[in-house]
Amino acid sequence: MNNIGLLIVCPLSPYLEQELENSFKVFKIWQFEDRNQFFNTQGNPIRAVVGSSPAGADAELIETLPNLEIVSSCSVGLDKIDLVKCKEKGVKSPKGVLINVGRGLLVDEPEMVAALVEGWLGSAGLDVFENEPEVPEELFGLENVVLLPHVSSGLVETRKAMADLVLGKLKAHFTNKPLLSPVV
Repeated sequence: MNNIGLLIVCPLSPYLEQELENSFKVFKIWQFEDRNQFFNTQGNPIRAVVGSSPAGADAELIETLPNLEIVSSCSVGLDKIDLVKCKEKGVKSPKGVLINVGRGLLVDEPEMVAALVEGWLGSAGLDVFENEPEVPEELFGLENVVLLPHVSSGLVETRKAMADLVLGKLKAHFTNKPLLSPVV
């Protein structure tokens, strides 16, 4: 997999960055002053994007990468990922699972509800909401949603497990194995 281009769009944990560099041809977007030139010369081999809560994959970035296959986030929520553009480009599937245990504002809640209702997001597990304690009424009737009070934790072990999940998803994708927890 070392020949597969992977774009990191914001600094990640040192552990995850090292593991990604061990497995992929990594490009760190912040290391390139002229991003247009970078995308013109290096955009074609990039097949994966990894981000976190500070940055993800907006429509412009997704459109700029013609061979993009997967977007992975090492954070809670998907608000930094343009799910509509992912769907348009085929970087999406209805088997996806969204877990948000961080902050309600990390997820575009109306978009998530629409995705769940319309079937282009498979399921969701939520213990935080945009306007807590209010929970969108549509979620109560969905069998593909689990709702809990906020019980998550930010332990070091949890962060390492999140990093391992990102790495596992990328390796599974590029070895044509089922994704561990696909969202799109």
